[in-house]
Amino acid sequence: MMTQLSPAKEWTHETPPVPKRGWFRRRDIWGLLALGLVTAIWGYCNILIRQTEAVMAPSVLLVLRYALVPVFGWPWLLRTKIPLQLWLKGLGVGMFLGTATWAQAMGMETVTVDQVAFITALYVIMVPVAIAVMKRRRPSWLVLAVALTSLLGVAILIGNFTLHLAMGTLWSFVAAVLATGQIIATAKVSRLMGTLELTVVETIGATLTLALGLALQAAYHPDVLRGFGDWSWVTWGRLGFLGLLGTLVACWLQIWGQSKISASEAALAFNVEPVWTAVFAWSILRQTLGWVQMTGALLILGSITVLARKPDQDD
Repeated sequence: MMTQLSPAKEWTHETPPVPKRGWFRRRDIWGLLALGLVTAIWGYCNILIRQTEAVMAPSVLLVLRYALVPVFGWPWLLRTKIPLQLWLKGLGVGMFLGTATWAQAMGMETVTVDQVAFITALYVIMVPVAIAVMKRRRPSWLVLAVALTSLLGVAILIGNFTLHLAMGTLWSFVAAVLATGQIIATAKVSRLMGTLELTVVETIGATLTLALGLALQAAYHPDVLRGFGDWSWVTWGRLGFLGLLGTLVACWLQIWGQSKISASEAALAFNVEPVWTAVFAWSILRQTLGWVQMTGALLILGSITVLARKPDQDD
């Protein structure tokens, strides 16, 4: 349960000591369960996003989705005194989040959704490698092996993967790099700020970043704002779900969960998202989920279980 912060709370930059790892520490289990719930929310949001993009431009959808969080969360920030340095760090995490989301949306314009998902999932390997490079040491062989296994599971799950020389491929790779930075930055900043505070500040950074991108796009393509204000109640309901549950609650759970586990473990936990997407696509869109896809899902879940039991942390 999150500790309630008062206006008089003194902020500290000291990272709390990490307890000695055992087999399935309680903090690991709660962290992985929180991120597992996040991936379930994201999986359902992927279905809603595809449905909502039929009536509005993806860039408009992204801005409105993230802007809802500061609107509802701003009163909470007024109750706390956050140092400027932490504000800048939280906004930086949000910039990673906003640009990664925007790059992924750009990739989907020329590359199929399953290809974008596979390329973006490269952050599963990038996170432990990046952490090792920053600490000037070799990545754990177990981490790399489990990451590759998880990535193989994603490839099997989405199936029919073919790479085309298109801008969408480049944008998807950029999204993977930015997602790597966002996961690592969240792991660090979540130990310095309160969970809800970082959630709101992060989404403010993402909203500002996406709004700038939308303004630049609208300057060259004014039709991007087509139909604004003429949406049905169903569309507004989907926006509300994406903004409140899909962003506010999901970001809060992500930050809280990442404060319990390492960034590499979080990267693998996020790789369960394609599993949930496939389940919701099967149940809502009536798409097929065969034995091959189920094998990929089991590889992903199995890799996360192995990593959760590794005896040492890598970040």
